[in-house]
Amino acid sequence: MLSISSSFLYALLTNRVLLVDFGPDMVDLFCEPFHNSTWFLPRDFTFKGRANTPEFRETYSLGKLLRREEEEEEQKKEMPYVASLLQLFLSYDNDDYDKLFFKSETQPLLEKVPWLVLRSDQYFAPYLFLMPCFRAELDRMFPDDKETVFHHLGRYLFSPSNQVWGHITGFYDAYLAKADRRIGLQIRVFSLDKTPASLILSQVINCIQEESRIIILPNATTTSRNRTTTTTTAILVASLFGQFYTELNKMYKEWNEKAGATVVGVYRTNHEEIQVLGSSSHNMKALVDIYLLSMCDVLVTSPRSTFGYVAHGLAGLTPWILQSQDIEDEEQRVKEPACRRGVSKEPCLQFHANYYDTNPDHREPGGPVPVIMDCEDFQYGLKLVNRRV
Repeated sequence: MLSISSSFLYALLTNRVLLVDFGPDMVDLFCEPFHNSTWFLPRDFTFKGRANTPEFRETYSLGKLLRREEEEEEQKKEMPYVASLLQLFLSYDNDDYDKLFFKSETQPLLEKVPWLVLRSDQYFAPYLFLMPCFRAELDRMFPDDKETVFHHLGRYLFSPSNQVWGHITGFYDAYLAKADRRIGLQIRVFSLDKTPASLILSQVINCIQEESRIIILPNATTTSRNRTTTTTTAILVASLFGQFYTELNKMYKEWNEKAGATVVGVYRTNHEEIQVLGSSSHNMKALVDIYLLSMCDVLVTSPRSTFGYVAHGLAGLTPWILQSQDIEDEEQRVKEPACRRGVSKEPCLQFHANYYDTNPDHREPGGPVPVIMDCEDFQYGLKLVNRRV
């Protein structure tokens, strides 16, 4: 969703049509976003099914073309169909020649190519704001609020399929709708060897009850004009590790019993324990979680998690981000503070093109209002902001 929204923004900027090539594990997730049309790549497209192969990249990649132009004099003869098709390889493991896509000087070459096959796993929209050739148009598209770029693109592009939407609304109506406030916890664990579950759980509790002041356990009842009312909170836990839900549910259940009222409820949508690549049902459950998180009033997310990026981006919320605990600590202590408020509602571009310093207007205090700053959860990452914090 991050790369599709970025690709759509690039298509708008360059007067192109966006077509997507969903695999079998993606085709049932979304409705068509455009009335009386389709965004699916035609089944009989000449290169369908080959765009992810090393041979395709070697032959049609923009990066390979630019490398050969630098190394040889007559390399264009080795590039069949270069006038009609090029691949833009913008995944995290691209090389310096692939990254030349982000140079404004490269864009006139791409204007002459009718078919661009873009492969990416990144939210590269922030870097488009750093390219002088697109800056004016982007300022017209998003004149005041640069922190809602993904929010607007995502809300426009992604409409869950009827099946997915049925799961979303069914769960929401049953468990979240009647709560006075909804708290979303998205907990991603990259390595339990370095970050034991007990340490992460302590971190989450410290965050939601101390650092962020989201759920300082209230009195069970509050009295107003001689009437006793109960304020309820629903906590949605989205994680592949069920012990977080189990422990939080146990903790708040005991507290509710002492308070004599159900003030805090803890819920989860599924019991998936591992990430299953290529599974349509697994992806569907993940999308349900993303949208339910986006319907919460407050979000606490794990650092470096694209899952969390999408959730708070769709919600248009600035999240509380758990501090990374991926450093071995013999004493197993929670780092302080346990979490910090994010600097922006926008997702983070984790791996960028390293041309940041060539755009001093966005860094120097004396230049225009900067719209880019470093990500708070990913070293060297970039994200869109309304103003530097």
